Amino acid sequence: MTIISGDVSESLREYLILTGWVKEKPEMISLRTKLGGKVPLQYPYMTARMQSVVGPEMAVAAGRQGILTCIPRSLRDIDKQAIIDANNRARLRQGNIELVSNPERTDPNTRLEDVVNLVGKTGHSVIPVFDRYSKLEGVYVHDPDHPPSVSPNTPIRELVTPIRVPGTEQGIPVSYSDQKEELMKIITEQKLRFVPIIDEKGILHKMAFVQKYDTNFIGMAMSTRIGWEAELEKWGSQVDTLMIDSSNACFEDAAKILRAAKERFPDKPFGIGNIIQGKHFKIFAELGADYIIGGMGVGSICQTGSERGNGRGQFTVARECAAARDKHHEKTGKYVQFVVDGGIGNVKDMTVALAFGDLLMMGNYFNKFYEAAARKFDAGEEPTYTEELIRYVETWGEGHPRARLVAMFGMNFEEALRNPNKEDISRAVERYGHSTLSAATIEGVVGLVSYRGRLKPNVEQDARYIKTTIANSGASDLEEFRSMAVLERASPETIRDMYPHDIKVREGK
Repeated sequence: MTIISGDVSESLREYLILTGWVKEKPEMISLRTKLGGKVPLQYPYMTARMQSVVGPEMAVAAGRQGILTCIPRSLRDIDKQAIIDANNRARLRQGNIELVSNPERTDPNTRLEDVVNLVGKTGHSVIPVFDRYSKLEGVYVHDPDHPPSVSPNTPIRELVTPIRVPGTEQGIPVSYSDQKEELMKIITEQKLRFVPIIDEKGILHKMAFVQKYDTNFIGMAMSTRIGWEAELEKWGSQVDTLMIDSSNACFEDAAKILRAAKERFPDKPFGIGNIIQGKHFKIFAELGADYIIGGMGVGSICQTGSERGNGRGQFTVARECAAARDKHHEKTGKYVQFVVDGGIGNVKDMTVALAFGDLLMMGNYFNKFYEAAARKFDAGEEPTYTEELIRYVETWGEGHPRARLVAMFGMNFEEALRNPNKEDISRAVERYGHSTLSAATIEGVVGLVSYRGRLKPNVEQDARYIKTTIANSGASDLEEFRSMAVLERASPETIRDMYPHDIKVREGK
C-alpha cells in the first residue's frame, strides 16, 4: 500500500536564525573546514558539478579563494584535463611567494570612492599608487572591516602608506630583486604579506605576495554506469577528491563504485550524492563514504521535482540527514560530512543551510560570476565579451539536452555541430538513470541568471554577512554554529517584512 509521509517538505527560505548571546566579533569567525577531514578549505563551499559553472577560469578563481571546484562528469575528457591543468598551474601552498607583474593600480589624485569601487570590482585590496612619471609613491591597503572614516572624495594620496626611505624605519619596505629568497627574508623580518619590487628609478616591476593558505583543491564527479572503472583509474590520481554525481544515488552500482574507490584511493575523500532521506545517509555512511550530498528537485534549473515528481524540500532534507549524521557519529565515532546541494537562493539561505550542513554545493551562486564557464549576455540578451556590458550569464541543467551536446562536442557545440564526429554519448544521459538518449527525460532548463561580477569580491562580501549571522547566534565557528543554532519558521508575511518595504529603494538591493 502507498505510504504517506507525515513530514512536510520545507524550504530553507522559510526559516530564520534567532540571535543568541554574542561572544565573538564577526571578523574573528572562521569559515574554514576540511573536506573529509583531509582537504583544507577556506570556505565551506563546493561548486556544483555543472557545465555552465565549471571551466578552467572557475577552477583557478574559486580554488585561489580556498573553494573546492567540482568538475562535471559530463564533460569531454579533453575539457576535464584542461580544467585540471589550469588548476595545477594556479596551485599555491602556504608560504609560497607569488609574483604579480601587472597589479591593479591608481594615481595619487584618484578619489577614495573610486579606489574602493576598484577593490570591489576586482577583489584586490592592495593597490599601488604611482605618480605621473610611473614612479611608485606608496600603497593603499583596503580593509573592508575597518574602512577609512573620511569623505569618499578624499584623494587617495592622503591615505597611502609611502614606500620606505633607505635608512629609516617608516613606510613600506621594497625590494630591488625578485629572488624569492631575498623576498622571503624581507617578508619574514618585517612581518609583511606583500613587497613591491622596484628598480633604481622607483618604477614598479612586480608585487610579491606571500600565500596564507594552500589553494586550488579540486574534485571530479564520476559516471555511475558505463566506464566508471576507467574513469576511476584515469582521474583518481589527478584530483583531491572523487564523487558520484547522480540525481538519486540509491542504487547498488553506487555502493560498488564507493567500495572500489576507497580500495584504490584509500586516502582520498569520496563523496556520494545525491540522497534525500536519513536512512540512505546511514547506508552510505556505513559503507565508508567520507561525505554525502543531499538534495533533489530544488535546484534553480532543475525539473526533477516539477516534471517527474521526485524530490524533497531542502530544509527537510538538511534536517533529516544532519540528524542521521549526528546519530552515526555518536554510534560509531566516525563523522561523515553532510553537503547541502540545491535550493540555496541567497546568503540567508546559505546560513540556514550551514546550521545543518558541513559544506554547501552551489550552482546558481557560482554561475553568476564572471569566471563561470557559460556565455555572458548584455542587457539586450545578446552575447558579449565586454565585461562592462555583462548583465546575464547563461545556465542550464545537467538533465537538459544542452548538457548532452556539450558532453559530446564541448562548449562550442554549435560550431562543432556543423562538422560532427561520431562519439560515445552514453555518459551524457546516465545521470538521471537512463541508458539511451531516446529514453532520457528532460529534467533541466536553459536560461539566464543575473550577473554579479567577479568571484573574489562577492565571496568575501557574502562571507562577512555569514560571519555576522554566526556571531549573532552566539557561536564562534561553524562547528559550534551547527550545535547551537536556533531556527524558527517564519510566516510569509514575516519574510515579506524582512525585505525593504513601503519605500522606494534608491540605493541597495
